[in-house]
Order: sequence, then structure tokens, then C-alpha cells
Amino acid sequence: MKTIIKYILLLTTTVLFWNCEGFIDESTSYNTLNPDNYPDNMAQLDYFLNAPYANTHCWEGLGFMAMGRFGYNIDRTGDLEWLGTADWNDLSTFQIKANNAYSESAWIGNYRGVQQSRTFIDNIVPNYKKRKGATLTPADTLAIRFKLGEAYYLRAWFYYHLINIYAQEVVVPGNEENNVPGVILFTSDITIGDREQETRPRNTVKECWDYVINDLRASLAQLTDPVSGAKKTWTGADKGRIDYFAAEALLGKALMYEERWAEARDLFLDIVNNSGKTLMPFADYYNMWNGNPAYAATETNNTEALHQITFVRSSVNAFDQPPSVSSAVALIFSVCYDNGTDYGGYPGYDNMFVHDRNLGRFGFPQTYYPVINNLGSVTTNASGTHPARTIARSYIDSCLHMKRLKRYDIDPDPRLWVCSYQPWVDSITNSGLTPRLRTILPYGNPTGTESEYQHNAPLPDDIKKHAWSLRKFNLYDAVASQNPRMHGADYYFTRLPEVYLSLAECYWKISGNATDANAIEYINKVHRRAWDDNPSVGYNAVVSNTPITKANPHPNTANPSFTDQLALNALYYEQWAEIFGEVKWWYNVRRWKLGPNEVNVYQRTRAGSIVWAADDHQYAMPIPQRERDRNSKCSQNLGY
Repeated sequence: MKTIIKYILLLTTTVLFWNCEGFIDESTSYNTLNPDNYPDNMAQLDYFLNAPYANTHCWEGLGFMAMGRFGYNIDRTGDLEWLGTADWNDLSTFQIKANNAYSESAWIGNYRGVQQSRTFIDNIVPNYKKRKGATLTPADTLAIRFKLGEAYYLRAWFYYHLINIYAQEVVVPGNEENNVPGVILFTSDITIGDREQETRPRNTVKECWDYVINDLRASLAQLTDPVSGAKKTWTGADKGRIDYFAAEALLGKALMYEERWAEARDLFLDIVNNSGKTLMPFADYYNMWNGNPAYAATETNNTEALHQITFVRSSVNAFDQPPSVSSAVALIFSVCYDNGTDYGGYPGYDNMFVHDRNLGRFGFPQTYYPVINNLGSVTTNASGTHPARTIARSYIDSCLHMKRLKRYDIDPDPRLWVCSYQPWVDSITNSGLTPRLRTILPYGNPTGTESEYQHNAPLPDDIKKHAWSLRKFNLYDAVASQNPRMHGADYYFTRLPEVYLSLAECYWKISGNATDANAIEYINKVHRRAWDDNPSVGYNAVVSNTPITKANPHPNTANPSFTDQLALNALYYEQWAEIFGEVKWWYNVRRWKLGPNEVNVYQRTRAGSIVWAADDHQYAMPIPQRERDRNSKCSQNLGY
């Protein structure tokens, strides 16, 4: 896949500098590529498929905006250290406007991917096949078939995100009907570039999901060998390409939105029984998120990834030189580490840290703070004029026991340390001229009033407390400058644990039984992996009237009658804990209607109190104002 994704940059070079007569059609107003001459071979055909592949990690998407800027705000993965950007603050408190630059980024990036995928499906491949005709070998014909399968998946993938972010509603109850506005479908009958045809209203939610489902069924058909019936999979350098089982997993997810539980169940069972996927051991799972070269084999040979998006580490300036085959999200939530200076080292912008309430959801006691010696003083500076601030060894030892011993009845969920770095306890490697371990510090100015560790006492909700750092997709090492700016950790859009949990939900919904044995089995497969496959660990029910997970049942001290649903529902909790920091949780919040629950759990960010309207309109992001200015037929979501 690393070979595949680099071709988007090569394509740009090709379009600009290829000196081939007839390559550009100068008769058109756009100087478009001439389909009579280009593409001329299978390698050139790949260039156009590489475009939507590369767009999965575009600047507006996983390359930067979709994680730290957008997703980590709306799903409360993080809290803000930086408060100087109004649009970011508004996302953080759900006071979003139609001209919010961050909420519109997904619209731009995903529709670009739709256009690239559609161009390949409707124009590039048909023209190429028509022109080459009988000269295509059977191997070429089969290869084109697989490429179309990949393109159908990618188009569905981009629409999947658009629907989840912008559709006014996302569920089609009982697969009957949902006529509220979804998103705009640019179907094959619309001429690309025809402004009048592209000015069109939003399709209904039902129409949108049916379109995605049809694309994914087409993907499965194309990814099946018509002679042998074999389901296409990829190996080696091609492992990141979409195969049959990746498409099957996304189709199962789409069917769940239409509550087609039995159909989705059968797809997920096929993946479990026939894909050859297995859960990674916890040690490999722990190390698969940071692009550490020492664990390169874990990425390359990941046994649980179904759709894996490859990133390559880079030192380019992410703000000056997009696009890139890297992701710049680590700039946003880079760690603060102890380098002996007053304020510590900052390898990036450290704009975001783990929202404190997430610690309680993982089972870490939120009243448990380090005991600091030499309070009120800054750490020892270069001249040695200040006494060193130190942490009581008893606190560090206790936290290390929580992390390593995994005492099920006592300790937090081990995935807490997969997702985050604990200040004073965890360390990172400074990869400078003299590499050494550096203790991670809490976020914040050590001399300010917002750092909890200076006070040894609980503070109001608007004050930072533990200030843990995000670990998934962060740089595994740190340097004193902002290079490397771009991490190289692969992103796993679909993993086998998510298939297990989706399968559990299907069994639960089909049976209507909270103690359904099949549902419990698949939830416990995910749950037990976190606890080193201890067979004595597990749930007996999906839902209970009493807390059954590690989540703090009563996090909202202002409303003691409130109970977090994740404390009572094993499926909800396991989805949250397993995919924390992967910008997927919000889609579950929408589908399960957990918005008010989440607001009661988190209450506020450093930007202010989280506002949730009685009409629930914040489930859908506003349609970007710039789109509505261009398209008079595009309606706005309610509440904006």
C-alpha cells in the first residue's frame, strides 16, 4: 500500500510534465485529459485509482482535520489546551455555525473522494475498455474487475462518512423509510462539470443508504473471481488495498443503519469464519498505533485489520506542503515531556490532551492525584536556581501496578494506556543526538494556576486536572523541535474487534435478549483480549440495571441522578473503549442516540460548557454555507 499511496503525487507530476502528443484535450474549456489517448496502459489506469486511495488521508480528512481538529472535539476524545481559535472552541462546546471551517472540512474532502471514485467508475474504466477492446488479456480484464471493486468501495466509504456527519438523521427504522434530508448523491446520470445538473437537492436518508449498499454489493461482485468464485484478498505490499472482506464489513455496517440485522449478521459471520483474521496479542495491539519502526512488522502483518490506511513518517511542514502520504495529527496533540527546563519540551503544538472524564470511563479514579514535592516552584532550570519538583514514589508505583498487573476487580481497563500516556509515570524517547527516556508531563504551564498537579486537590471542572496525553497516532519519540512533524502510524478503519462487536449487536437485536449467548460471546472476545485473554474475565449480559463495566456510573456531580449508559451497557462500553482515539465513536453516538448522555458525562471543555439543544439537532453538522451559496437547492439541517 505504501507503493499505492505515493502515486497521487506521481500523478500530479505526470499531468503537469508528461510530454506526449494528444495527452491533453485542448478542445475543451478545462484542458481535460483526452480519453482517446490516456490512460494508455494498466499502469496509467492505476494513477486514477490511486487518487481516491490517497484522498482517504487528505488534508481535510485523516491527514489532519478529521482527527484532532474535528473528530476529537465532537466525540470528546480530547480537551483543548489552545483556546485561540473560535471555530475550534465552538466545535468543542457544540455551538457550531454553518460557516465553521472545521466542520465543513469533511464535506470538502469526502466529496472530492466521491468525484475521484466516480470518475474512475463511470469514465476512466469504460473508456479504457472500449478503446483497448480485444487487446486486453484475461489477466488485464480480471485486474480491471478488481480495480472497479476497489473504486466502488471507496465511493461508498466517502459517502458513509458524509451521511454520518451531515445527514439530518442516520437510521432508517425497520428498513421502512426515512425521508428527511441526507446528503447529495451525484449519481452516474449527472454530467461532471455541468453546473446546472450538479445544482441539486439533498437525497433522503433512505436513498443515501440504499446507494451506499448498492455500491458495496457491486464492490463484492467485482472482487469475486467470476471463474473460480474466489474472494479477492491482497498480500505483501498490496495488503492495504480493499479486498472482499473489507467491502463485506462496510456493507454490514451500512445494513445496520437500516436495521437489517439478519443480513448484516450473515456478512459478519462470513468474515469471522472465512477471512483468516485473528485478534492481535495484547502486546502487539498496544504497539500498533505509533509508527515505531521497531514494530514495523506489527503494521505490515496486522492480523486483525480489514481496511488499513498506510501512512509514512515525514519531516515536511504539514501546513506548507500538503498533500502528503503522512498525517500531521500528532502536531495537534504532541506530548509535553521533561527536558529539565521550566516548561518542558514540546515537539509539536500540544493543542489538545485527553478529556479528564475519559479517565473515569476507563476506571481510573478521578480523585487520584500525584503528591508533589516543592509545590509552587518551577522545575530545575538550566542554571539550577530552582528546586526540582518531584512526585511521590508511592504514586508512581501504584500507577505502574494498575498498568501492569491488570487486577480485574481493582485496576482500570488496560486500554487506557493503549490510548493515552500518563504524566509522571509514562516516558517517551527523545530521539535527538543523545536518545534517552523522558518523563511525560501534564499539559499546561507549570507556573500557572490551571495545572492540577501544583495543588494536590480537586479543582473546578474548567481547570485541567490530570492532563494525560493522547497516545494513538502520536509520535512514539520526541525531539526538541517540530520535526518530525508527520507521524507514520497506520490507521485501521475496520478491525476484527469491531466486526465482533457489530456481530454481537446483530445477535442482541435479533433475539431481543440481553443475555443472548452469541452476543455475550463476541463482546467477551474483545473484552478479554484487553485482559490478556483471561477466561475468568467477562460479561454475563449486554445490559444491566447495575454497573457492569469500568465506566464511572455517576460522573456528573451536579446531577447525581444521572447514570452513564456506558456503565450499564457492555456493548456500548466495549465499542467506546476499543476504538477510543480512532474518530469512530461519534457515529455510534448518532446511531444509538447517546448525545444527551455524552453531554452529561463530559459537561464542559476548557472552551466552556457543552451545549445540547432539546431538538437534538447537533447530531448533524451544518451543511457548509459555501455549499448552499453555490447550490440553491441544497437545504440546511434543522437548528442551523
